[in-house]
Amino acid sequence: MVLLGAYFVIRLAQGYSPDISTRSLRPSGILVATSIPDGAQLYIDGRLKSATNTTINLTPGEYEVEIKKDGYSSWKKILTIKKELVAKTDAYLFPTFPNLQSLTFTGAQNPSLSPDGQKVVFAVSQSSVDKNGLWVLDLGDRPLGLPRDPRKIVASTPGGRDFVLAELEWSPDSKQILATLTTGTRQENFLLEANQLNPANRLIDVTSQLTVIRADWEKEEQLRFKAQSAKLPPKLLEILTNSVADIQFSLDETKILYTATASAQIPEGLIQPLPAASTQPENRNLEPRKIYVYDIKEDRNFYLMDKDETKKLTWFPTSKHIFIVQEGKITIAEYDNTNWVEVYTGPFEDSFAYSFPAGNRILVLTTLGKETPPNLYAISLR
Repeated sequence: MVLLGAYFVIRLAQGYSPDISTRSLRPSGILVATSIPDGAQLYIDGRLKSATNTTINLTPGEYEVEIKKDGYSSWKKILTIKKELVAKTDAYLFPTFPNLQSLTFTGAQNPSLSPDGQKVVFAVSQSSVDKNGLWVLDLGDRPLGLPRDPRKIVASTPGGRDFVLAELEWSPDSKQILATLTTGTRQENFLLEANQLNPANRLIDVTSQLTVIRADWEKEEQLRFKAQSAKLPPKLLEILTNSVADIQFSLDETKILYTATASAQIPEGLIQPLPAASTQPENRNLEPRKIYVYDIKEDRNFYLMDKDETKKLTWFPTSKHIFIVQEGKITIAEYDNTNWVEVYTGPFEDSFAYSFPAGNRILVLTTLGKETPPNLYAISLR
């Protein structure tokens, strides 16, 4: 009797459910329905079942799963429930009416995001003399979610160096900024520390060292890519090397966003996939100028969109979403080409739009008044 009870408990844990009509255990799969924020309504094939976060046993088969919450975009996907396996929703819901908050008030010119996505540098001019120069804004939130204030890293000098005219380039480790000033045939290059004030009287022109600096930076980027791609199958690495461009690893380095530059085919079975791998339609035949996402853990390749349809794509901090910047709008989509959500529609300058590291806000450069300079604004996503 004890052994029978233990067997019954084990089978229930594996996803089996009692079938009263046959007096037996019926094989089933498990749906784990989670959402951010939680407490959303869970619909299965159009019927309200529960609220997230929850676990439901389902007979193997295909189901339309939808998650809704007032004030947020809905989430919908066709999921295949398999015997004794777990399928997850991991639904990320975005607010329908996000708020806009000003981060700068004196204008923000020539902004540039650091490679690690943690900071943005921008220039200030036409303000009071003590504010003109280059500033850095940390995008990480302080306790209680309060934004940080920008800090000046170098001052423009009256009648001297005007850093609003500088070309700015971040170092690969996001610790330094190369500011290039050109006056006629004369060029000056200054390597600025991003986390502190660089006094004007201590600036050193590194023009004679540029070749060495750029070579070191290129080597650092190559080493990083080598480390990221070390565990990739040789055939996939060959395709990434010869047939694609604009490679971006997700923050957790489990997925690759890229643009195909030549026709190629990703062979089946490159990596042993997980038992409960995605069942969304994939495309392993690459076509030039099309953008794809390859899931390293699950050996799945998804077509996302044509290159001509977007101005910029980056990974969203969840590592499960793509941040898509198009003309006059910002969209966030799941990496498997489902659940496209327009999170912002409106003007922003020079396609400058990025996610905050925490994924709770969007950074944009825009002008709200006719006679005001562009400023940095945050659009809330939670």
